[in-house]
Amino acid sequence: MRKDLRWKFWVTIFLGFLCVIFVVLPYNNPNLKALFFKGQDPVRQGLDLQGGIEVILTPDYRVERRVLAGIMNELRDAVTGINVTSPTIRLLGRPEQNRYEGLELVFDNREEVERVLAARVIRPEMTWRSGAEEKRLKVRAEASTEKPEVLRVFFSEDPRNFPKDALAQARIIIENRINASGLSEPAVWLDEANQRLQIQLPGITTQEEAERLIQTTGRLNFRLGNRVVMFGSDLTDARAEIDPREGAPVINFKFGRVGARQFEEITRDHVGEVLAIYLDEELLMEPMIREPIPGGEGRITLGRGSTLKEAKEYAVLMKSGALPVSLRTIQITQVAPTLGSEIVRQSLLAAGIGLCLVFLFMVGFYGIPGLLANAALVIYGLLVLGIMALFRGVLTLPGVAGFILSIGMAVDANILIFERIKDEIWNGKTMRAALAGGFDRAFTAILDANVTTLIVALVLLFLGTGTVRGFAVTLTIGILASMFTALVVTRVFMEILINRNPGKIFKRLGGGEVQA
Repeated sequence: MRKDLRWKFWVTIFLGFLCVIFVVLPYNNPNLKALFFKGQDPVRQGLDLQGGIEVILTPDYRVERRVLAGIMNELRDAVTGINVTSPTIRLLGRPEQNRYEGLELVFDNREEVERVLAARVIRPEMTWRSGAEEKRLKVRAEASTEKPEVLRVFFSEDPRNFPKDALAQARIIIENRINASGLSEPAVWLDEANQRLQIQLPGITTQEEAERLIQTTGRLNFRLGNRVVMFGSDLTDARAEIDPREGAPVINFKFGRVGARQFEEITRDHVGEVLAIYLDEELLMEPMIREPIPGGEGRITLGRGSTLKEAKEYAVLMKSGALPVSLRTIQITQVAPTLGSEIVRQSLLAAGIGLCLVFLFMVGFYGIPGLLANAALVIYGLLVLGIMALFRGVLTLPGVAGFILSIGMAVDANILIFERIKDEIWNGKTMRAALAGGFDRAFTAILDANVTTLIVALVLLFLGTGTVRGFAVTLTIGILASMFTALVVTRVFMEILINRNPGKIFKRLGGGEVQA
């Protein structure tokens, strides 16, 4: 065997062996799975295969109840300043995450509503301040069409309150939260054009569990009375455990240098007062400040009614960081695990039947060269799965279709090569010359066909979302792997066998005995 063939052959075998160790063996070896993939499957299954929940989120610019409560008096003063009877004010809209659409002002009659609108005493922009907080609000007032005496005032947070890349930051934080919780790795896509996040959570079975992980803002804040005096944005660590003395779950937290200094100042200046600790709008505890707390370390005791699991969930939210913008669910879809299992079974059956038919055709029509092409296809399949596992790609049902399609393209490349070799043999060339000429002549056609398909796949990959992107990922990987196996692996195998018996082995291609 020539020296160049020897190292090409062993590199090919090594790649195949590496993929077997990296992809196939971990399914039956928990130690390898833990070593390579943190206990997860080598190839991540998408929502349609594993079952789970898909959520589409968009920024939630509605206003918190405490903000609206602070605005009520300001709004009342504005309308009564034009000699209108003081209205009854109530919250507007259905509460979600303690946020509302705005306020309803109920007057005595329609004339008072029209006077308020005509006087334009309700400004289109307002600013709300409380302690360390400041929010700019957009305001829109309109008369109710159903109830003539009602004036509806809609409030929304100004997008300028949030970073420009708030959704991009939210995507990273959500991924960190789910990874830290030990659940299946998420697939999170940012759709900047429509300002929304599309999140797939394989393995999660309840809507409540999904929303708690991805929708909770996770902003730790400390309050004296109703005034926020500090945020947990400088938090560096948060860990949950059971207090051995009290038997209750606790969360130990630690601030960085800036937060530690601020926390010490607050506890020093307000000894004897109650410092309430909230996660978003949920009260965690109301401890009394007994002495200044230096060092930036503290402990939150949740009480005997809470569980360690709840404490760990709180710690994950606190440690992963607060979302830079609140999110609301605009669509949630649940896929049952049983449906996912059935899809997997049918997909694997279709793929298996297709592969068997391809293998039989190649062996029946081309003999030993077809057998070599089948061996190259096996290596191709291992390479695709290996690349998917290495880059933690998500395999979806359309992705399986892309994988099967790329198998067909790989077979087509081998057929094209074999037919070109036939032409070279019939033109009277020796086997080695025919092999070189066949691969050279087929190369341009194979490259053109694969590059044009690759361009389309890349467009789908960068512009598509969800299942379309899953199809594009496997198709792209499959195209690149099929070109490698057809042009490199198959050629190495055929050149090795030419050295052994060029005439009998390639009789099917040439139609008779040929010279090497």
